[in-house]
Amino acid sequence: MLCKESENALELHITGTCMLDEFIRYTALQRDQAPLASLLIYLKRKGGYVQLNQIWRENGPTGGGPFWNQTTLLNKLDKLERLGIVSMERRILPSPRDEAKKKTNTFYRLSSTTPLYPYIFAMLKIYREEPDKYSSELVDKPLDHLSDLAGRSACGDPLVGRELEVAVELIGEVFSVGEGEVRRMIKERMARKGMIRDRRNELPENAPPEIKIKPKRAATGAKKSSKKEKTKPMSEEEDSE
Repeated sequence: MLCKESENALELHITGTCMLDEFIRYTALQRDQAPLASLLIYLKRKGGYVQLNQIWRENGPTGGGPFWNQTTLLNKLDKLERLGIVSMERRILPSPRDEAKKKTNTFYRLSSTTPLYPYIFAMLKIYREEPDKYSSELVDKPLDHLSDLAGRSACGDPLVGRELEVAVELIGEVFSVGEGEVRRMIKERMARKGMIRDRRNELPENAPPEIKIKPKRAATGAKKSSKKEKTKPMSEEEDSE
């Protein structure tokens, strides 16, 4: 008999597999994979909820995006929501023209629970334009590539881990740093986004005030005080002691 955690894990696996199969079928209907791939990358870069008006403004013709009419964009977002790839939320906000009036606004974000989520940026390839300038563009058939990666991950393909290693190597090459520095950069970025906690800077709330001083400042202060002590004349009280 399966325990509750095992049942939940199995349910998530089955749901993810069905979603992936449905996404692959949906991908097969795309005559041009670039618009949908660009939308997924855009939402991944944004991270949180993005207002529909902003998505249209930055992905429509005004922003030089791949969508030429709002209906196509809405259809894509609606399908992605039904697949569980994006989450939709409606919020009642004051009207920008009249604060007394309330207006319903629609927001979307990429769901971090979808099996596709970790591999969205794999649809991009980075290349060097100039010695210090790098650009990116979509790979050939980006949605097929995304589905392939997510499918192999679900099957426990060890090559997927190698793809992540290659990504670390690529970042190291772009910024001319070693693997340790790349991992530090990734951790710092994740900490800034609130995805992880930087435990190096965390101290207990009941820690004495002197311990909470930053090491660098504390060391500097100690250095200065020792220097002052050398040059400071001894007071009468100190002399009597």
